[in-house]
Amino acid sequence: MMIERRDLLAAGTALLGGAALGLLALQGPAHAHEYDLGKLKIEHPWVRAPKDGQTTAYFYAFIHNNGDTPDKLIAVKSPNVGKTEFHADEKHGLSPGGIAIPAKKQTTLAPDGAHVVLFDIKKFLQVGWGFELVLVFEKAGEVTIDAAIDAPDAKHAHDAEALERWEKAHAGATDAAPAPAAGGHEHHHHHAPANDQQPK
Repeated sequence: MMIERRDLLAAGTALLGGAALGLLALQGPAHAHEYDLGKLKIEHPWVRAPKDGQTTAYFYAFIHNNGDTPDKLIAVKSPNVGKTEFHADEKHGLSPGGIAIPAKKQTTLAPDGAHVVLFDIKKFLQVGWGFELVLVFEKAGEVTIDAAIDAPDAKHAHDAEALERWEKAHAGATDAAPAPAAGGHEHHHHHAPANDQQPK
C-alpha cells in the first residue's frame, strides 16, 4: 500500500509559504511520524534513498528514551532490505551490537551522527513516498514505522531544497507511484537517499 504525501505538502506551501512549510512538515503530519513503544518515542524517521543505480540507503530518526533503563536499537528489518549495518557516529565506526539508547535522553540518528545503513535494497524507493521498516529494540521490543523517503543528498528530514533538486533531475518521474520491484511488496509513503559509500 502506498500513501502519497506530496499533495499535503503542496497544500501547505500554497497556504503558508516556504518558511512555514518547514514548520508544517515538522508539526503538521506529526501523528504519522511519531511512534510510541513503551518508554521509547520514535520521531520523524526518514531514509535517504539510494542514488540512481545504487542499492544502499540510510536510516535516521530521533529516538527519545523517557524511561529509567537504557535500551539499544539492535535491528532494522524489512523484506526489501538485504542487510543492515549500525554506525555509532559520523566517522562511520561500526557498532555491531546496535546503537545505544541511553535512559532519559534523546538519541539522534542523522547524516552527521549515528545511523543505520540499509544494504541491497530490493525495490525502488521513490523520493517523496515512504518505506515501512520494523525497528527492534533490545528491551522495548519491535515497532513498525513508516520512514519518509528523502533525496540522496538530503541533510535532514523533509529537506525541501534536496527534494527540489531531485525533482528537477527526475522531471516527469514523480507524478506516478513507483512500480514495486520484483520479489517484494511494501508500504510506501510520499517524502526524500544516499550512495553506496557512507554519507558525508
